[in-house]
Amino acid sequence: MVRILMFARFLSMIRLLRVPKLLRFCFALENVSDIRLEEVKKILRLLFVLFMMAVIWHWDTCIQYFVAAIEGFPLDCWIVNSNLTHSSIGEKYRYASFRALKQMSWPFLEFPTRLEEQWMALISMVIGFFMFFVFLACVITTFGSLSGAGKNKVSQIQSSFLFSSRPLALRQRIIADCKWQIYKKSVLDVVSERLRKDIMADICSNLVKINALFKSWDTRFSRAVVMCLEAEFFSPGDVIIEKDTAADHMFFIDSGHVLVEDDHQLKEKNDGEHFGDISFLLGERQQISARALTTCSLFSLSLQDFEMIEKQFPQVVKEMRETAAEMKEQDLEVSWRSRLPSHPHQAASERRPSLESVFLKE
Repeated sequence: MVRILMFARFLSMIRLLRVPKLLRFCFALENVSDIRLEEVKKILRLLFVLFMMAVIWHWDTCIQYFVAAIEGFPLDCWIVNSNLTHSSIGEKYRYASFRALKQMSWPFLEFPTRLEEQWMALISMVIGFFMFFVFLACVITTFGSLSGAGKNKVSQIQSSFLFSSRPLALRQRIIADCKWQIYKKSVLDVVSERLRKDIMADICSNLVKINALFKSWDTRFSRAVVMCLEAEFFSPGDVIIEKDTAADHMFFIDSGHVLVEDDHQLKEKNDGEHFGDISFLLGERQQISARALTTCSLFSLSLQDFEMIEKQFPQVVKEMRETAAEMKEQDLEVSWRSRLPSHPHQAASERRPSLESVFLKE
């Protein structure tokens, strides 16, 4: 019964399930922390791997003692053979940690006599070899990337004073945009046009499936638009469109939430939706304002690229402009109706000055 109760203590190892939460916390800390250099992030990852190796070593140490304790310390177990039965907890832990490290780092010198200890030694050896190769790969990746960090354009930008003096949200936008531009120049501008179409179609595959405009367009026209899209990144609170400015871009939301405001309503746009298209198609000033509610990844279509697409598909663009004009008329009608008085005497009461206004004038 005592052994069964001791085995019930094994349920306390459920606390080890907190490790995934620790991993998520470290990754989230890396994303939101004020770390400016990629080299520092890589060194922190290496330190985190060392920390996890120490945690696994501690677990193996505890299990080495737990296997013998659950059987009541038989006469042929390693604790009795080492005369540690009446020793202190610190001495037992020190000896068990040395035993666990010896089994994980290299083949043990003496073969265990008990079957449970043999299996424990075998598992420790497998874990040790796995930890060694993971640590070796992490070291090679870290120092290999650090040696070529001087040639990395992103690292050069992060090391500059102009970058380091900017706010965190702006630095994140700069890094995201630089990575996109580097990817575009090193991959998209090098491959053939056919392969470039396939790459952009794969990048924008989620957008093409969800967005209503892409569903209504012809396949050839959709591919032409996708080829002209540019990736843009915004942090929460960033202004994407200012009202009464030149409508030189329309935007498609790949991920994130955007708040769009016009004269008579507020509307939240989510993944796969678009905005800024009506003024863009009609060649007018922007009638809306838009700002990012969350971290947003958008695709923008410039007016210059759209004019090139119009030369290839004039009929499709003509239909889009007609649809945009109809939508604008509907919006104006809705706005006009929303401003009408709901009661016939409301307009007269609004024109009649109140006693308070007359008093203030006097």
